[in-house]
Amino acid sequence: MAVSKEEVGKIAHLARLELDEHETARMTEDMNAILAYVEQLNEVDTENVSPHSFLEGKETPQEEDREAKFGNIEEALANAPRAEGRFFVVPKVIE
Repeated sequence: MAVSKEEVGKIAHLARLELDEHETARMTEDMNAILAYVEQLNEVDTENVSPHSFLEGKETPQEEDREAKFGNIEEALANAPRAEGRFFVVPKVIE
């Protein structure tokens, strides 16, 4: 499976990226190299490998929860591009 420059353009548009012709060509090459590598992984024989074999015999280290003081909220808000009251104002990301 190969990715075309047009498909890279569509993906860039969805990601709200502006790519020039050189960047589009480079991104197309990079994505095709990644897909070629993934295709090689599809050829690996995993018939006798448990889907969870990497977890066997391992435990996740746990730390106790602890309360920590944040510090000076006014100082943090002073570094923000926009703030209202005690809140950061961020751009809308969902349409």
